[in-house]
Amino acid sequence: MSDPTPNEPNPGMPSGIPAPPPPRPNIKDPREAGPTYGTDLKGKKKKKKSERTHPTDVYPPLKKRRGCGGCCGCLGGFAALALLLLVAGAVVIGWYGPGRYVSEGYKVVNLESAEASVDAAPTEPTFYIAPGKLHYSAPVTNVPVAFVGRELTIEGDFLDAASITGVKVTVTKTSRFAKDLEVIAAEFTDLGMTLKGDLTGRVIKNLP
Repeated sequence: MSDPTPNEPNPGMPSGIPAPPPPRPNIKDPREAGPTYGTDLKGKKKKKKSERTHPTDVYPPLKKRRGCGGCCGCLGGFAALALLLLVAGAVVIGWYGPGRYVSEGYKVVNLESAEASVDAAPTEPTFYIAPGKLHYSAPVTNVPVAFVGRELTIEGDFLDAASITGVKVTVTKTSRFAKDLEVIAAEFTDLGMTLKGDLTGRVIKNLP
């Protein structure tokens, strides 16, 4: 018996009735299948509070630093300290400067050169003002003297009171002071002077 052709009716079916269509395959719609990743919650890494995992995540608020209260606070404190130092310096200069010695009858000598030297002793109380360096080397000074300058080198015999004010003050070993010596300096170098009176004033750093 030969196989029926596609145009022939299905055997066993009444003639004139077409054969039923074949069943549709069971194919799932991917749109209804749900997610196929990230379903394992146990192995999923937890996100830290401070960790941003998405561009739309909100940044955590910045915490205030403890301590000095920020750079502005520190700078403000330094500015206030500098202002106090300037005021104190003005008071010191006003007292220990020309006003003090002029009121006491000293003769004021302004040494205008950047490097000055004095090798002759004055005959009356004298106040020397040097804008730069000053080397005083008079052998014997019989009257009170005072010096102000940036860098001072003093030597000789002083039979009366002496005052030295400067950033750097150096007194040599040949210097001898019969009475009191006042030194106001940021850096004071004593190379071996002889002092019979009292040493007064203010010094930030003593050398050597």
